[in-house]
Amino acid sequence: MNNDIQIIILKIIKFNGDLNPLLELGYSYTQILELLLNEVEKGNAIEKDDKIFITSQGENNIKEIIDKQGRKGINKWIEPEIASQIDKIDIDFVYLPSQRELFF
Repeated sequence: MNNDIQIIILKIIKFNGDLNPLLELGYSYTQILELLLNEVEKGNAIEKDDKIFITSQGENNIKEIIDKQGRKGINKWIEPEIASQIDKIDIDFVYLPSQRELFF
């Protein structure tokens, strides 16, 4: 699993967040359930009274991933929008956007 996806899942568990970021990335509800259960199996979360809570190990995983990615300041708290990111292109590549994508 990608570190970006893992940190989103752990933060959803921690803050009882919304699943929309994962749905926008193309995950189905069953895939999200599998990802959540995977975090429970790893020990990053526990299931108690039909609710999922983050463990101290999960908190430590969030901190480790953020430190590995070199995030500082406000970037520690705000996740980048993964759905809008595009692959790097060559410096000599000429990009011509579609006329439908232009907003003016």
